Amino acid sequence: MDTNGHRDSVQDQLREMERGETASWVVYPATPIWWAVGYGLWGAAFVLVIGWLDGAAQALAQVGLVLVIGLMMAWDRRRRGTYPSGRPPREFNWAILRMLCGAAAVAGLSWLAGEQVGVWLAAVFAGVGSFAVVSRYEDEYAAIAARIRERLK
Repeated sequence: MDTNGHRDSVQDQLREMERGETASWVVYPATPIWWAVGYGLWGAAFVLVIGWLDGAAQALAQVGLVLVIGLMMAWDRRRRGTYPSGRPPREFNWAILRMLCGAAAVAGLSWLAGEQVGVWLAAVFAGVGSFAVVSRYEDEYAAIAARIRERLK
């Protein structure tokens, strides 16, 4: 690495490298309000498809649900211009872990409700739980991204 011999120059270069590495994680338009609602509806629909349908009807409905998620992701990627790549900044690690644990808890509670009570209650748990997990994650993600952007100014 070429420098002009000044420590400040090296620090500036390192700061610019970090800004570039984190840009795809922290520079993005605001998430639309319907995003978490969409995931909640998708989660409820997934439970209903699993609980009510069998055979080819279930398979086709699941393909449809996968297509819906794929279209949502494609739309979001086009809206953002890119998707985050590489390792996330370390500030996101706990938020990502909480989101994954929340998703696992929603799946487990939905399964338990479906086994013990019925498909409708499982769908409610999946829908409300998915909405809550995605909504919380989006809020937490936005707050962390704002702190990182501020730090890297």
